[in-house]
Amino acid sequence: MNLTSISDEELLKLIAEDDTDAFKIIFDKYYHVLVRALMRYSNDPEQIKDWVQEIYGKLWESRKTAQFETILNFKAYFIVSARNHAIRHLQKKNKPDLVLHQQMEEIEIADNNLLEYQEQKELLHAYQSALSKLSSRTQEVYYLNREKGLTYSKIAEELGVSVKTVEAQISRAMAFLRQELVVYLR
Repeated sequence: MNLTSISDEELLKLIAEDDTDAFKIIFDKYYHVLVRALMRYSNDPEQIKDWVQEIYGKLWESRKTAQFETILNFKAYFIVSARNHAIRHLQKKNKPDLVLHQQMEEIEIADNNLLEYQEQKELLHAYQSALSKLSSRTQEVYYLNREKGLTYSKIAEELGVSVKTVEAQISRAMAFLRQELVVYLR
């Protein structure tokens, strides 16, 4: 299997199963993204490298207990995690007595929940907008299959069309949605 062509979700599942090749792909894919995100918090390249190593170390250490399936946009999640890591480090360094660890965790959780909520809301809006661009027949077939859970044969029977027509409609809808929502699928 070519691991470089699979989604972040699949890579995270493999990482949870101790797959070091999948971890290396995630590392290579997001290393420079994290470095750029952390450059807002430090001008020291060595400090940034250390932070990135610590962040990836935490990812690997938590691979068995992390609930990766709840992460809708891993890139955004990872950037927020990096930002929170840098902020925690800087606050410990500059004001060790002012911020309690538990308070920082609560802030981090709130930030992640807000980010995920905003991303879900944005994705839902984009999804609904994309669906509205489909023909009414394609929308109906898609709705019956994806929302109501009907099989292709049940849909064909209900609408009085062939199973091949239903397959073509679903295929067309899926291709269109992938094209419209490509920015959310990365």
